[in-house]
Amino acid sequence: MLKDFVGVDVSEFKEVLAENEILFLQNLNEKQKGIEEELIGVENKKEIIKNKIDEDKKIVKKNTKEYREYIGNTESILESIELVSKNLNEIKNKLKNIEESFVEIYEKYKANLSLEEVKNNIEELKQSINSVKLLEEQVKEDNEKNYLIIDNFAKEFSNGNLELNNANEIFSLNLENLQDNPVLKICEKRVELPYTKREIEDFLREYPEEYKTVQDVITKEFMIHIDVFKKHPIFARFKEAYYLCRTKEMMSIFESFTYAKNIMFKSDINPYIIAAVKSKKQLEDYIKCLEENKLEDYPHFKIIFEVNPLAV
Repeated sequence: MLKDFVGVDVSEFKEVLAENEILFLQNLNEKQKGIEEELIGVENKKEIIKNKIDEDKKIVKKNTKEYREYIGNTESILESIELVSKNLNEIKNKLKNIEESFVEIYEKYKANLSLEEVKNNIEELKQSINSVKLLEEQVKEDNEKNYLIIDNFAKEFSNGNLELNNANEIFSLNLENLQDNPVLKICEKRVELPYTKREIEDFLREYPEEYKTVQDVITKEFMIHIDVFKKHPIFARFKEAYYLCRTKEMMSIFESFTYAKNIMFKSDINPYIIAAVKSKKQLEDYIKCLEENKLEDYPHFKIIFEVNPLAV
């Protein structure tokens, strides 16, 4: 095995291998060991999170927005775990191939073949080393996002314990006087999302056990405590973008996950904007207006701050 002659023997190839390539081979066993340990850690995280999901499902009331979001979140968390594992296994397999390639070259060399005679093998080895180094950089960046998603989920799953200061005016609403509300309002302790009369009617019809009144729907579906967005804005962007794609747009788990990961680090997009939009097009229209510095032209809803925008 390579570990029996890593070090001085690898240096025998300094005529045909660059210094960084020799160093890579000398550290190969440590890299493989690190990957194996990380894979074990990922499996442990997966087991912990699966147990947490089983327990949490007993707590979250079905059919509420909290429950729908939670189901979506569990999908995305498990997707993150699987992707981390897939990334690590891809590196693991490439490192194994490099080890086997070098063993073959070394054995030919020790059988008195010249370096020139194993030139093609060495070129393939060099290409493999460069390829895995690029892959390591890509995986590091991708897995940083995945671990952020996983670790935030592990901290908390529910915002149900956050109390809202309900707007008094909603308690005078009923289906007779209810109108569309094309306004996103950011208050001191809550975010009030835009809604349509049709949406309220649909919730009352589809979930009669959970929602008895217009007020029930508005407070549970269209009011969110502002700390949900402020405490972990990166994860909030991911979560809201995933919910947008998976629940509102009915996209696949993979498509939703990919889109949400692309959105999560866009710090100029407040997560409550993503929560407020009804479709991907509405979000993309907002991003376009933002890029062109023409937010006043955003057509889908009005944004009102009852607090200093810098505070949120």
